[in-house]
Amino acid sequence: MRDFWRALPVQLRVWQALFLREMQTRWGRRNLGFAWLFAEPLVFALPVLTLWYTMRPAYDNGIPMMPFLWTGYLPLLVFRHVTGHSLHVVGHNTALLYHRHITPMDIFVGRCVLEAFGNLAAAAFSFAVFHLVGILDWPYDLSLTVAGFLFTAWWSVVVALIVASLSERSEIVAHIWIPISYVYMILSGFPFMAAWLPTGLRDFALTVDPPLLCYEIVRGGMFGNLITTYQYPGYLTYILLVLTLIGLWLMRNIRQYLVIQ
Repeated sequence: MRDFWRALPVQLRVWQALFLREMQTRWGRRNLGFAWLFAEPLVFALPVLTLWYTMRPAYDNGIPMMPFLWTGYLPLLVFRHVTGHSLHVVGHNTALLYHRHITPMDIFVGRCVLEAFGNLAAAAFSFAVFHLVGILDWPYDLSLTVAGFLFTAWWSVVVALIVASLSERSEIVAHIWIPISYVYMILSGFPFMAAWLPTGLRDFALTVDPPLLCYEIVRGGMFGNLITTYQYPGYLTYILLVLTLIGLWLMRNIRQYLVIQ
C-alpha cells in the first residue's frame, strides 16, 4: 500500500498531461479550444433532435417523443464517439511509450476516458437547454437517470478497450467496426424498449444485450411509472466487470503487436 500511495500522484500527473495533450492536439487554443470537448457532441445531437422534434408527433404510444429520443440518442453518441476514437489509439501514439511512466493503458485512458467525459458533459448541457425551453421535463428520478448514463459510459469504455486491443492485433477490426456500429444502433435499445418485445425475446435480450439494460435504467429514471422498464443493475455490473477484466487482459500484452515509431 505504501508503494501504491507513492505511485498514485505520478499516475495522476501522467493522465493529466495526456488529457491536456489530447485536447491541445485535437482542438488547439483557437476559437472554442478545449470547449469543443463538450461542443462537438452537441453538433451531432442538437440538429438531429430538433429535426425529429419538428417532424414527429409530440406523443407516440402514450410516451412523450422528445424525452424518448433524448434518452435514446445521447447514450448512442457516447458509445459511438468513445468506441470510434479507440481504433489504433495506442499504435498511433507509440512515441509516447518512450516515456518511462507512460503505458499503453495510459494512452487509452488519455483518449477514450476523456471522450466519455466530454459526451456525458454534452448530454447534461443538452438536457439543460431543452429543459429551459420547455421541451424536456425534469426526470422522475434524476439519480437513476445519471446512473444509467454512467453505466452507458462504463459499457462504452469497456467496448472501446476491447476494440483498441483487437485493432492493434488485426487490421480487419478497423474495417468491420463501422458496419458493426450501425447494427449496434438497431440492437442497442435506442429505437425500442424491452417492454415492447415478446416475452421470450425480451428475456433473451435482457440477458445478452448490456446496452439495453443501460437504456432501461436511463428511461426508468426519466419516465418513472409512465412506462414499464426492466432494471437489473446488479447483473449489469457483473457483466461489465467481466468485460472489463477481458479488456484489461487484452491490453496487458499489447506491446508485442506494436511497431514503435
